[in-house]
Amino acid sequence: MEFQPAVVATTSFGFLAIGLLGITYSVVSSSWDNDRDGSVLGVDEFQKNVGSLRDGLSRTKENAVLREKMMGLSEDEIQRAIDGQEKRDKNNKKDAWME
Repeated sequence: MEFQPAVVATTSFGFLAIGLLGITYSVVSSSWDNDRDGSVLGVDEFQKNVGSLRDGLSRTKENAVLREKMMGLSEDEIQRAIDGQEKRDKNNKKDAWME
């Protein structure tokens, strides 16, 4: 029995793609929270984890933009910005504690 090379290549690629999708889904649909049990199919966990991945990617983009902006600043300007951020964080923590 002979098979056309295109059929063999397509079938092999199809199984590879299905395997990669399965592995990816199994990782993303697992519960990443140690205190929480996952569901059988992991649909809720999948949605939550995809949201977490998107949030992480957006933070990465924001950090890259901030790094680009900081490249043109002097050390004094950077230190003033850091000090101002620490002061705002300290005030926010104090305000949250008072609530």
